[in-house]
Amino acid sequence: MMNMSDQAKKLTEQIKEFSKVVDVRYTSLNHLLIFSQICKMQPTTLHNLQQVLGLHKSTTCRIVNSLSDNRRGKEAPTEIIEIRMMLEDRRHREIRLTLKGRALMNKMFDDEYE
Repeated sequence: MMNMSDQAKKLTEQIKEFSKVVDVRYTSLNHLLIFSQICKMQPTTLHNLQQVLGLHKSTTCRIVNSLSDNRRGKEAPTEIIEIRMMLEDRRHREIRLTLKGRALMNKMFDDEYE
């Protein structure tokens, strides 16, 4: 088990890795929280993320879109997750990591979510 100092160092390293991929001007800790939860639960849905994390639907949707290629605005898309329509129920979207997202997950979490 890690002591608090080691946990803080690990979190700092995880944030640094995440910051290399996302535009930090438009990123909050919620982005990191949602990304780490997708790593744990993939494939998942917006509804599952909202329930587990207790975030509002619009907040969750905005952050998920910013981590995918669906990014709005002038910023380049992050493309660490992909969102696909579920064939069995087209009202829901399946969220999973892209290859770029898997590489980031492996750097940040030392394969603990594989």
